[in-house]
Amino acid sequence: MEGYNTTVRMSGFVLSSMMFHHLNSDADVEGLVLGESVGEENCRITDSQIDQIQVEHTINIQKHVPCRKLHSFYSNVGAVSEEKIRHILSDYKEENVIGWYRERRNTSQQMSFMERVIHQNMRKILSNQELVFLLLTPSQATSSGSTHRLEFSAFIWHSSQFLNIPVSVSNLGNLEQQDYWSVSTVCPSLGQSQAVNQHRSNFFYSGDDLNEVRNVSDMNDALLAEMQKMCTDVEKSERAVEKLQKDISRLNEDLRKQKHSENNESQKCASPDEPKENVLLCSALRTLFPDAPSLRTQTLTVQGFPVLKRCCNTDHNVDIPTKLPLVLKTMNVDQAPRLRKKSLVTGFSERLKRKRNTNDAASESGSDTEIEMNGESRSNSPTF
Repeated sequence: MEGYNTTVRMSGFVLSSMMFHHLNSDADVEGLVLGESVGEENCRITDSQIDQIQVEHTINIQKHVPCRKLHSFYSNVGAVSEEKIRHILSDYKEENVIGWYRERRNTSQQMSFMERVIHQNMRKILSNQELVFLLLTPSQATSSGSTHRLEFSAFIWHSSQFLNIPVSVSNLGNLEQQDYWSVSTVCPSLGQSQAVNQHRSNFFYSGDDLNEVRNVSDMNDALLAEMQKMCTDVEKSERAVEKLQKDISRLNEDLRKQKHSENNESQKCASPDEPKENVLLCSALRTLFPDAPSLRTQTLTVQGFPVLKRCCNTDHNVDIPTKLPLVLKTMNVDQAPRLRKKSLVTGFSERLKRKRNTNDAASESGSDTEIEMNGESRSNSPTF
């Protein structure tokens, strides 16, 4: 009996590098995955079966090569170009390509039809038939956008179908204390080799035995405990912030409703019989017509006569020369004709009196003369 088990293993540095590259780009990101594929065959003999063969297939992802844009090594219909793949790899060998990856935001963990076609075409071109497709889908975990969630999964083509295989990330929340394992570095760099050789003596004896492993393990446990504590504190603070935001939204809604109700009540309570008084107009009428209070009322009867009881008798203390200078000019212009008219009327009455006296005297003298003349005429007239 034969069993088949496949696992994808990658380091936290590679995963964090993918995340960093994706979060600093405005669109989806894709690229090629470099590493090696290791297979182990374990044979177990039991009483019920003569032999039981278990095949452990491990795909080690050691590096990723991002593309500058989408559709860099394939066309719009999914046709893969080997020349474009070689151009993207540059100095890396084509044999080190073990698959490709795709990062897209706010989507589900499922391969699209286009991705399936591209994967099948890559299997036809590349020498490694057991290609892996790594899918990463980041999304926002909170409405404020302060916390993000990243889901990742791997797919391979096996038994005429795509299988979702588990992904094991070392030194990233791996609480299992297992034996140390080492893999050959397919993509070494000069700086990495120099750094490892410089600090190699601090961790290895001359016989390649590990030194101070317990101290490193204890430090790792302490760091993991601190990270879990910080994650718990951040989660509590996020929930407190969400609660405060809900309370603020509720209070704003209550305040908006209260203002709306107050405005409605003020509109209902506002009486149309009490309009707003024009203070300047009232002061001007009071100055020009002090003896006419009917001009300072705002209420009329049904017949259209002013109501004197509702007239304004309040002194508004308005500075007439400053705020109403035209009123003073009107008063000065009106006072001059009145004085002149008064003097003319007085002089005319006196002349009229003198004329009447003269006429009376003339009438008396005229009557006497008429009597005398009449008498003389009567005496001197002949009698027939």
